[in-house]
Amino acid sequence: MDPEIERQHKIISRLLAKANPPKILHRYRRPNEWALREISNHEVHVTSPKDMNDPFEYNAPLFVDLQKLKSKAYQYFLNAGMKSCEAQQEVDALDARTTEILLKEIESLKSNSGIICCTSNPRSNRMWAYYADSHRGICIGYLTDFSPFNNAMSVIYEDPSQPLDVLDAVNEDVTQFCDHLARRKVKEWEFEEEYRIPVREIPKNKNRILPVSKNCIKEIRLGVKIDHAFKSKVIKAVKKFNAAPKIIQMGCDYERFIMTETEIQI
Repeated sequence: MDPEIERQHKIISRLLAKANPPKILHRYRRPNEWALREISNHEVHVTSPKDMNDPFEYNAPLFVDLQKLKSKAYQYFLNAGMKSCEAQQEVDALDARTTEILLKEIESLKSNSGIICCTSNPRSNRMWAYYADSHRGICIGYLTDFSPFNNAMSVIYEDPSQPLDVLDAVNEDVTQFCDHLARRKVKEWEFEEEYRIPVREIPKNKNRILPVSKNCIKEIRLGVKIDHAFKSKVIKAVKKFNAAPKIIQMGCDYERFIMTETEIQI
């Protein structure tokens, strides 16, 4: 096997080993045509890192050790057949601008990547308020037997203690970049119980749409304050399924201040 292909296979295997989704993952959606399209057309929207609502997303610190870089470069040049003096000459040309170029390359990779955000909790009052237009939207539950949801990884709610050494990550395990950048989130968001599906490259279509299996939608929850017209559109879309997902109407128990669930027959 080609060494580069083998390396890519190892990276993918290590990423898949980190996947740990529960049986169903959920996505809160606003009451709009995009949400209806995701149901009707069996697709999900892939978010770009630059569009995340938290400015700390994908911005955990990185570090390139210039001396370590020079040492590795020197050995690389020797292995490539250069004489010691020639290798040293090449190494001497490396400076702080080289580390800046490496970090800019990582920024470019980040900007071309994407993320699908899910949660294990469809009953969060705060998330209904934040992500489903103050309980007017819906929450779609996806079976994680199907791609891409089977590749979801739990978020690491941990503030970085130190920058990630780029060279160590490249040499030891490049999936450290995923843990350090894509999976890391500020600790105060821990209530979201989030899972993430990293997408190496954002789909090139106009709206960053990724097709999913027709069978992966297991249930759809309707917000407490959902508009009758939008509710009717959701139910109409669901009726076209061969095996309709469970429809659950969310409600409020005002005596205990908890959310309730009532299954609807359609």
